[in-house]
Amino acid sequence: TMSNTSASSLLLLLLCATLAATALAGRSFQVKVEPKSEDCFYKDLIFGETVEFNWSVLDGGLLDVDVRIFQGQVKIFSKLYFEGRDEGRHSFVVNTPTTYGFCLNNEMSRFTVKTVSFSIETKGGKRKDSKTEGDNELGPLQSSLNRIKGGLHTIEQEQSYYRVREHVHRNTAESTNTRVYAWSMLETVILILMTAGQVLYLRRLFSEDSRMGSRV
Repeated sequence: TMSNTSASSLLLLLLCATLAATALAGRSFQVKVEPKSEDCFYKDLIFGETVEFNWSVLDGGLLDVDVRIFQGQVKIFSKLYFEGRDEGRHSFVVNTPTTYGFCLNNEMSRFTVKTVSFSIETKGGKRKDSKTEGDNELGPLQSSLNRIKGGLHTIEQEQSYYRVREHVHRNTAESTNTRVYAWSMLETVILILMTAGQVLYLRRLFSEDSRMGSRV
């Protein structure tokens, strides 16, 4: 009974740790990149880690941003991204353990602020001083937790993707509604001016006809 209780407690503890790690790993952030500026975020990566950098432009201009990744001071990736045209994702395996920079560049814009959502996810990799005895002891339990973590990570990615798409589509719909409203108001003003001009023209025409009739 004691062994079963200890195993259940260990399982619950590992499951909670897995859920917490998954939530932190899949966490996405939003940042407003000012025109003529670049925002960078840095992360220490270890050898063998698989890194997945996801981004999406939510608002601003043509929904474009220049994405750059630096390994130390060396640029290893650069892409001018347009929302809806390109895939906002880049993955790579760390061969050199160092500090990596993930940059969002808006220097091409003079006045427009870009709202960008991004996430940096890592998995795998081993530190030189890491020990694997614990993993060997856990066996099937660790494998089950890894599968749960992978499934939760996939769900988190899908939810994040649909949240971003919903935000972009809502902004597009609101922008379209604003333009339709503005054009409708402009058409209304033009119709009022044309109506007033026609009334004035007809009154003037009839006034001139009445004057000519009185002279005759």
